Amino acid sequence: MGKHIASTVLIIIAAATVSAQQPRESFTGEATVNVIQVPVRVIDESTGQPVTGLSAADFVILENGIRQEITNFAEISRPGLQPVDVAALPAPEAARRPVEVVYFLDLYLMYPADRDRALGALEERYRGGVPDEESVSLVVFDGTLHNLLDRSRDRHEIVAAVGSVRGMRAHGPEQSIAFRDDLSQGPVSGERNPDFYERRHRAREYVAELERRVGRVGSALAATMARYAGADARKVLVAFTPGQPRTEWAPSYSPVDFVNAAVSYPAGKLWDDVAHDAADLGFTIYAVDSSGTVADGGIDSTSSHLGSGDRGAAASGGGAGAPRSDAAIGPSSTSDPTLSSVDPNAPTSVARWLERSRKDLLISAAATTGGDALFPSNVGNALERVADSLAHYYSLAYTADHMGSGKTYRIEVRVPGRPGLRVIHRTAYTDLPEATRSAERLRSDMLFGSDANPLGIRVDLGKSSRRFRLGAAGSKRVKLPIVVKIPFAHLDMVPRGKDYWGKVQITFFSQDAAGNQSELATFTQPITVAADRYHEAVAKGYFAYEATIRIEGGQQRVYVGVKDELGGRTSITPLSLNF
Repeated sequence: MGKHIASTVLIIIAAATVSAQQPRESFTGEATVNVIQVPVRVIDESTGQPVTGLSAADFVILENGIRQEITNFAEISRPGLQPVDVAALPAPEAARRPVEVVYFLDLYLMYPADRDRALGALEERYRGGVPDEESVSLVVFDGTLHNLLDRSRDRHEIVAAVGSVRGMRAHGPEQSIAFRDDLSQGPVSGERNPDFYERRHRAREYVAELERRVGRVGSALAATMARYAGADARKVLVAFTPGQPRTEWAPSYSPVDFVNAAVSYPAGKLWDDVAHDAADLGFTIYAVDSSGTVADGGIDSTSSHLGSGDRGAAASGGGAGAPRSDAAIGPSSTSDPTLSSVDPNAPTSVARWLERSRKDLLISAAATTGGDALFPSNVGNALERVADSLAHYYSLAYTADHMGSGKTYRIEVRVPGRPGLRVIHRTAYTDLPEATRSAERLRSDMLFGSDANPLGIRVDLGKSSRRFRLGAAGSKRVKLPIVVKIPFAHLDMVPRGKDYWGKVQITFFSQDAAGNQSELATFTQPITVAADRYHEAVAKGYFAYEATIRIEGGQQRVYVGVKDELGGRTSITPLSLNF
């Protein structure tokens, strides 16, 4: 997420001090495997109830269409949340597994009334106690990330933390997207249909601004998941968010627009990235839009995920067949029967199409992780549905023949020979390299306000040089030399031959005054010191990493993070700059 950024960090030089040398050999004898965990729910479509008593032999799992051997299997049950007769389950007996529930409240895009509905339901949910084996965390994003509760099982702590959010502002009404009457760039002269080009330009402005705001939420979600990714538990992220700013204004389209250019829903790729990364980290996402939705006839549209026996209001679509949010769609291609026959030239019809597409975006992203998107009139019922989905499931795993490839893989789980069953699971994931995961964890620590410095690092700034760019959105770009100094005394290093060897990961990124973030720039740096000089280096030496960063002018906060790969300790130093 956060692909549209006003703040940029580019590392263009990297060098070491004289005390650092290239490693002469690498370690051997290490073996790692990539075990892919796949929680699976099996629902009887005729009753909407979970199907119990299946064994590993009943399942077939495929990755990119290739059958995989199921290496781990368990049937997980949480009695008390849903009527499941554990004693009656055949072997293997239903196991118990901890559940890590992380609630994410997007006050950046939410409206006050929607915030209050969500908070009331959360308070009611935990006022009577916390379900067995469940820990609860609460993260709020209002432009800044706040970790209000960390893995608590105390109902009083949970209710108090939820109540404290009532004093925080919901910024949704401030997020309305509006433009001045005159276009910043006029229609192309001499074209057959200048109105089309004017509409297209406005639409592009709208999409760019919308994606900037959605990108901020996506970055916050990514940081939240990175913070809790290490939990040895079933990880669930319940994200209270509308997904995008709700606004009365939207680009206007006419039938000719669908002929001249593909009309697709904005920000789909951003949400896809969050979903695939969440699936890789083992999170199941439930997106809850507490503003709700009402279909024709005044009844809530129900989710195709959960079957007729499920309670509550909420989503449309879902499962492995959920619509892709980045597909080209329009009023003539939507599956909504209330939209299929409307005049696409009518502004109200276009607004309804955009609203439906916004919801499809959340549905598709959640379904990718095996979760659901809920748009409830009663938020408490939505939370019960989330609890029901965790009450009984199967935990499958297989060993992939790749690790850290950076590619996206499709997953399909079947129960052959058993018609009438709905199988719900994560449908895709991106196999992130470990260096990327580590950098994301480091950024998470930075965004959550950590500035601990156990490694004792120091950052020295050189003399900046500035360049002005006429006509650019940001007219000033600053080039700044920077030296990160890491004392040897605080690094874990091991003897190897005639040297002592260690390794650090150094990460940079920036954030401007509006909250726009740069991409991560991260580097893994081996460090070696000759054995006969090691004690001298520890006594009074440091390793220096030299770099040059380029940032936009104005107020910038540049974060420098260093992780000692052997010792596992991390130092973070924020720099406040204004050029």
